[in-house]
Amino acid sequence: MTWYVASTIMSVRKRKEKQKNIPVYENFLLIEGESEEYAIKKAQEIAEREANISSDGLFLDDKAAYMVFEGIRKLITISNPVSIDSDSMPPINGTELTYSEYLVKNRTQMKNLVQGRPVKLRYVE
Repeated sequence: MTWYVASTIMSVRKRKEKQKNIPVYENFLLIEGESEEYAIKKAQEIAEREANISSDGLFLDDKAAYMVFEGIRKLITISNPVSIDSDSMPPINGTELTYSEYLVKNRTQMKNLVQGRPVKLRYVE
């Protein structure tokens, strides 16, 4: 079977009050399955369960809050190193689990991105 990484988006919402900003978390789930459809369904089930469990006793700015599963942002087939078949072996050291593609304008922005500093970029994939 094929291994996938599902990028799930979760948010935290206050139960009774408006909020200026919504905290968002992107979680990456490793899923083994026979198809993309199966992997998406399994990732949704796991993320929804996690949102329900994480909502117990959750607070945001000292106010009661809850976790929301917002959706699947992307699903990627993982890639084992070139010498190993991705479907016949489980992930090993060197397996690429996920990737993102960005565009930056210059080397300074690239350096800031690597160092975790604020940078304007364009998310491609």
